[in-house]
Parts: sequence; C-alpha cells; structure tokens
Amino acid sequence: MNAPSKVQQWQETPYMGELIRHARPLFAATLGIGFGLSINNYTSSLFGAHLVREFGWSREDFSLIGTFAVFMLISLPLAGWVTDRIGVRKSALIGVIGMGLAYFAQARMNGDIRVFFTINFVQMMFGSFVTSTVYNRVVAERFVTARGIAFAIIMSGPPLVGAFAPLTLEPVVSQYGWRVGYQMLGVICIVCGLIAIAILPPHSESQKAEEKPSLGTVFKAVRGSPAFWWLALAMFFCNLPQALGSSQMMLMLMENGAKISDAWYLSAYPAGVVAGRFLTGAAMDKWPAHIVGAIGLALPAIGFVVLAGPWDAPMALGFAVLLMGLAQGAEGDVAAYIVARRFPVAIFSSTVGLIGAATAFGASAGSMMMRPMLQQWDSFTPFIIFSAVVTILSAVFMIAVGREKAAPSSRPDIGAVGIAGID
Repeated sequence: MNAPSKVQQWQETPYMGELIRHARPLFAATLGIGFGLSINNYTSSLFGAHLVREFGWSREDFSLIGTFAVFMLISLPLAGWVTDRIGVRKSALIGVIGMGLAYFAQARMNGDIRVFFTINFVQMMFGSFVTSTVYNRVVAERFVTARGIAFAIIMSGPPLVGAFAPLTLEPVVSQYGWRVGYQMLGVICIVCGLIAIAILPPHSESQKAEEKPSLGTVFKAVRGSPAFWWLALAMFFCNLPQALGSSQMMLMLMENGAKISDAWYLSAYPAGVVAGRFLTGAAMDKWPAHIVGAIGLALPAIGFVVLAGPWDAPMALGFAVLLMGLAQGAEGDVAAYIVARRFPVAIFSSTVGLIGAATAFGASAGSMMMRPMLQQWDSFTPFIIFSAVVTILSAVFMIAVGREKAAPSSRPDIGAVGIAGID
C-alpha cells in the first residue's frame, strides 16, 4: 500500500484539513472583501492629495471625510442583520453594485466638496455590504479548529489589494488624471466582486437549518454580555487614530518630509496590516485572544512616538507606518474571533455589525477631533500624541474582555439563535 502523500496527511489533521476542505469559500470571501469598502483605506489618501491640490480644498475641510464613518453606526448593524437573514451572497451583491457605481460618480464630480461628501456617504452605505461584517460569516459558519488563521486569510484581502493598489493607481492618476483613476477602480471592484460572489457556495449546512434572528433577539444577546461592551470600547479607542491611516496619511507624511509621489509609504501600511492579520490569527489559535489582541493594539504607540518626534528619515517613517498597520490588522481578527467564540453563529454578522458600529464611531470621532487640532496648531503632531495615548487605552480594554467567560454555544455548527448562557 502506498504511503499517504503530504497533502493527504494534512487533510487528515483537524487544522489543515479544515482549511483545505473550505478553500473555495475562503478564497471567494478573501477576494470579495479585498475589493470591498476597505480598499478606500488604502486609496483615498492618494486621491485626496490630488483633489486637495486641484480644487484648493483645505486640509481641515478635507479631514471631515473621516467623520462620515459615523453613518456606519447604522449601516454596519443593518448589513449584519440582513446577512444573518438572507446570506452572504445576496448581501454582498448589494454592496458590489452600489459601491462600484459610486466610483463612477466620483469620476464625474465638480470641485464642490459637498458633492464629494455626498457621493462618499452613498458609497459608504452600500459599501457596508462588502465588509468583514458580511464576509467573516463565511468563517464563522465553517471553522472551529483553524478559525483564527481563517479569519486572518479572509481579512488579509484588503491589505493585500491595498499594497498594490496605490502603486498601480498612482502612475495612472499622474498620467491620465484622478477621474480615470476612479473609473479604473470602479471597474475593477465590480468585476472582482461579482467573481467572488459567483465562486462562493450559496449556503453552509449550518445556515440552512438556522432560525432567522429578529432584532430583539440580537439586542437581548449583546445587552447582557459584559465582554461585548469591553470589546466595543477597545475597538472604539483603537480606531480614534484611523484617519491617520487612511485619508490623511499622505498629508501627514508630507508634513514629515515625504513627497506626494512616495506611494511606497501607502504600501507599507497594508504590509503591516497583512503581517498583523496572520500573526494575530495564528496566535489566537494557540493563546487567549484578548492577550494577543492587547499586544497587537498597543504596538502602534511606538510608531506614533516616532511620527511625533524628530525622526523624519524615510526608514523611520516607514517603520512607524508599518506599526500602525500591525494594529489595524490585529483589531479586525480579534473582534471577529471573540464574537465567534462568544455568540451563536445565527447572530454572528449582526453582532459583528454592532462591533463595527463602535469601530466606525471611533474613526468618526477621531476625525472630528483632528479638525480643530489642525486648525489650532496647523500640524498633525498634537493628534499623533493623542493617538499614542488612546492606543494604549484600547489595549487595556482588550485585557478586560478576558475577564468574562465565553458562552458555551460558540461552535459554528450550532445554528440555533438561543442566547442562554451568553455572559
């Protein structure tokens, strides 16, 4: 009898076998989320620098774009609840079409910043249906043993795409203009999003048997969970500096001596996110998620100190951006993992959507705080110092999550909505 091959040996292990068995939905979700709303985190700064220069918008006014995340307080929980009721594929289709069309609208806008804000609002509403709130359910439905690394694989989609997007778009925008850049981005997101939906299996076996949750069921479950509130606080505080990692990054780095053509900085950020995703995901499969998360969330404080200090050498700036990306990578994995451990899969996306609302509130509040600081000091340094402090606070709240016991009904093969025993 022939000895089993290495692949056959892997398939027989619970960890690798789970990953191989569900490779198709894992790839589909990774592709879908990679070309979803999160791509704006890695491209909006590039477009923003050109828009500010062409239309003469002030940095203070342009920074208001970050405050629009407050609308995700509504859109993310809604997207999560809809996903729990109709499934990932139908929900994602809403986002793919709506978000892609918004890019074409951006390509045709005039210099009125209010038009820019309106289009971004619409895109954010539709784009909530192509975020981790929707696609992470693919992992929650199917994975137990390799859950951490599976979340890492899916959520590495945006930073992997983001690592190449600025380098690809910058020459196009520089040669043909930002309007062509927006059109190109819209076509790519629609095509790749539809491919992901086509590849993704319609339902897992667990979802077919699930009771469709009501809003009352969801709110009853989270209201009585202390761990949910600690996690929401951690996500809120760690996302207060988010504007520095998206729309304002290039402007902040230019203040520290970078050039508008230095797109490699924008690629260093997603590279850090990818590293944070996989390091955190693999670690959570072996060690307590709240400890792993606290370490990941605290690291960017070092990067903020570098940015606020006199170290303006390219390597120092790149290192700081890399650390900022590490935290962004860690927080997404940790939040999804903890929700999957502590809540039934039938309300997974609804719960993740509520955590996403806390995340969006943090990002929006941070942008609101940044604007008066820029007006007062005409510098990003005060906000960078503030970011270092709140980053440490987020790690403290993550530690507090571990004080609460996990709910017994945390396996993804349990489809009932039952909430008994949830913290």
